[in-house]
Amino acid sequence: MLLPIEPEEITDLPFVENLCWKMLVEGATNRKSAMHQAVISTAKDNLAYIRTVVLRRVDADTRKIYLHTDNRSKKIEDIERNGHLSWLVYDQSLRSQIRLSGKTIVHHLDDLCAEQWSKTGHHSRRYYMTDQPPTTELEQPSTGLTDALTAFDYTLEESESGFQHFVVVETCIDWMEWYYTHSKGNRRARFIYANGSLAGANWLMP
Repeated sequence: MLLPIEPEEITDLPFVENLCWKMLVEGATNRKSAMHQAVISTAKDNLAYIRTVVLRRVDADTRKIYLHTDNRSKKIEDIERNGHLSWLVYDQSLRSQIRLSGKTIVHHLDDLCAEQWSKTGHHSRRYYMTDQPPTTELEQPSTGLTDALTAFDYTLEESESGFQHFVVVETCIDWMEWYYTHSKGNRRARFIYANGSLAGANWLMP
């Protein structure tokens, strides 16, 4: 668990960049972290659409972050059309907001997809086993789950039917911005990446 930092600890840009990636890794690996749930933004027809997702994986060395979703969802249409995704995570206890953006790779039925699917719990797989895709219009409120899915009355082997709808979205980060709030004064920094390596960093006016 990461502890809040004080203004006097903010010494230089390398410290801040390292801290940001530590917070992101914590968000992906600790379900109790406020950054475990992130907001993503896509664009379509000059309109922005935002959604809450789970931050599933972070590779700090290559500056890549990942989410899981259903390949029938509307956000996949947006992501595949634009090939780009923006992220926002925030943890009030750490006084930190992190914004990130980058190009996307959609993994479907490949090795990475299979690896992440193998780590997806029995209880979570049911959402990929529904007959109707997300955003289907309904005549009345419904979970979309059958009685068997609601009761978890299916085997691990039967749950493999959901793999066809499971995708992993990889975002190759090309910029990251950190915003820190404190009563003694806010701080802000930006980091630019090229091919997974740091290409530039500078302080910004909060």
